[in-house]
Order: sequence, then C-alpha cells, then structure tokens
Amino acid sequence: MASGKVVLFVLCLCWPIVLAGVLIGGEISVEVPDKDEQSVSRSAQEEESSQVEGRRLVIVTGRCPGVTQADAESEAERVATEKRIEIVRQMARELAGADLSSSAVVTEWAWLTSQPGVTQKVKKTSDVRDYGWIAEQEITVTIPYSVLSEWSVRLKAYRAWYWQKRVAASVATIASAVLAVVAMVGLDRMTRGYYRGLVVTVVLLVLACVVSAIWISALWLFG
Repeated sequence: MASGKVVLFVLCLCWPIVLAGVLIGGEISVEVPDKDEQSVSRSAQEEESSQVEGRRLVIVTGRCPGVTQADAESEAERVATEKRIEIVRQMARELAGADLSSSAVVTEWAWLTSQPGVTQKVKKTSDVRDYGWIAEQEITVTIPYSVLSEWSVRLKAYRAWYWQKRVAASVATIASAVLAVVAMVGLDRMTRGYYRGLVVTVVLLVLACVVSAIWISALWLFG
C-alpha cells in the first residue's frame, strides 16, 4: 500500500510536465526544405557567384541624335565603338602596359568576346522626337578573371612583339642607309663624278622607297 501511494504521488507530480511537453511539441513545427528548393537555391547562389567572379564592363553611348532613325543608330554605333576602343586600351595598359593600335583593339576585342564564359548583352533603343530621332546603346560585357589572366599573357607577348618589330625596323633602316652611302660612293667612282647629282638623287629615292617599305611592313603588315 505504501509503494502504491508513492507511485500515485509521483504520477500526480509528473503529469503536468508531460502535458506541457505535449502542448509545446505540438506548437513547434520543423520545416524540412524540399530537395528541389535546395537545388534551386544552390544553383542561384552558384550563378550569382559566377557573375561576381569577373570584370564587368558597361558601355553607355548616351542619347545620339539624328535626322532619321538610321542616322541616330549609326551615330550611337560610332560612339559605342569609340568608347569600346578607349576602354580596351585602358585595360591593356592596366594589365600589361601595352599600347594597342586601333586595329589591335579590334582584334583583341574579338578574341575576348569569343572566349568561353564571356557574356555580352547589347541593348538598343531609339525614339522619335519633335526635332528628330534619338538612339542609345548600352553594352554590358562580363569577363571572367581566368580570361583576363590569359589575356594578360597574350598582351605581354604582343608588347614584346611590338618592340621587336620596331628594333628590327630600326636596324634595317640603318643598314639600308649604310648600303645607300656605299652605293653612292661606288657609283660616283665608276662614273668619275660626272653624274654625281643623278647618282645621289636615284640612290636617295631608292633608299626612301626601301625605308618606307620596311616601316609599312613593321607597323601594318605584321600587326
């Protein structure tokens, strides 16, 4: 009888605690995220991080006027090209200290935009006003850092080739001048000085043509 009373007394003390635990447990709900939601969230985070891990270029032309829509769009295209050349030249100087020519900028821009991971978005708008047409372009380019690293190596090679061409052209110019002097002296002796003026004129004309060909080849034909 004494043990039964003890058990009954313990139950009387414990049942409020048990009841409170049941009520609290019923109010607390644990939400387990769905696998699809987790995958969507993870892909969104990866996409956001991939967009952040790169250099973003934004080229805005501003409002470009024109008499017709074609004129306004042509003006916007011209302004976009000028700003793109300026931005690419600035980036080349920052990355490798290279000074790109206009033709080199076109080549490097085509190389950059063709690399994997590089995205380019072009937004064109045009509107007619009382005084004519207005056109505007906005170009957004995202370049991953890996592509920028490869481009830096490419630019350093371009810079080395840039100076090699000029050194070679300078050496060829000096050699041509020396050969021209030797030719003038030799021809003058052969003609005993009777045609000295003609010899000098012809040799200088040939030298000018040779030097022009050397520098045209160095600066334009070989990039």
